[in-house]
Amino acid sequence: MRKKTTVIVNGKRKTDIRTKLIVISILILVLISMLGYTLIKFLANNKFAEDINEIWKLNSNTIFSIDNIYMYSSADAENNEEDRAIWNLNVHQYTDIAIYINNRSEELNYENSIKEMYISNVKFSNLEKGTPSLAFKDIHNFGKFSDVEENIIEDKIEYKILNDGDIDYSKPQMYADCSNPIILEYANKNIKENEIISDIESDLIFNGELLRRTGVFLDSIKCTVSFNITIINNYEQKFVANVYLDIPLEDTQTGETIYNGKQVKKIQTPNYIKFFRVE
Repeated sequence: MRKKTTVIVNGKRKTDIRTKLIVISILILVLISMLGYTLIKFLANNKFAEDINEIWKLNSNTIFSIDNIYMYSSADAENNEEDRAIWNLNVHQYTDIAIYINNRSEELNYENSIKEMYISNVKFSNLEKGTPSLAFKDIHNFGKFSDVEENIIEDKIEYKILNDGDIDYSKPQMYADCSNPIILEYANKNIKENEIISDIESDLIFNGELLRRTGVFLDSIKCTVSFNITIINNYEQKFVANVYLDIPLEDTQTGETIYNGKQVKKIQTPNYIKFFRVE
């Protein structure tokens, strides 16, 4: 009996030792994991701090900024019928955008002059109805719906940079001294398709009134358009501006809306959008 009892005790001792070894091993692994996570976090934070410090150094002075933006919103339509006793319309809303770049210097130099410029990363958000697009636009057509398919920015659009001479406004071109604005057209097409208007006692005007006449709710066509403007100066330094614009459809202060025919918004704020140097 004593011999049997001794075996059981030894078994318990062996089990206890094995359990302790397992617990110790787990604790060691947890400790190693925590130390590893802490080390990785420290290195990541240190790298982040270095990146922030580098960005701060690169952007200690503002070279380029957007201080003025002018936006004109209205509407247009395509008539699908020849017989004007009844109008069959595809309704579109558009906003023309003029963006003025400030290179904040009276004297042009390698730092504040443009060598290359392009627009990319176009996105649309919060839109419920229609098919949106953003396109380069001829300044002579500002305030008129253009809908030029080949000017739509699919991936990016590159501008030809001119030091002097005449600009061909039908093409994306920019003076190196930033003296001409960037002209774009936001279009939201086919908000209403084959919409019938038979009430011809009052004139049908092809502007923002169409949205009211065809029962388009402004909340359904609210949109924020965003894109990047990238500039490379003559020092080969790269600057990027992240542009976010709410399409103007109504003015909450005046109560005016695009239903009255048009909606205009002017932004005149120093350093409204800064170009950040990234390289």
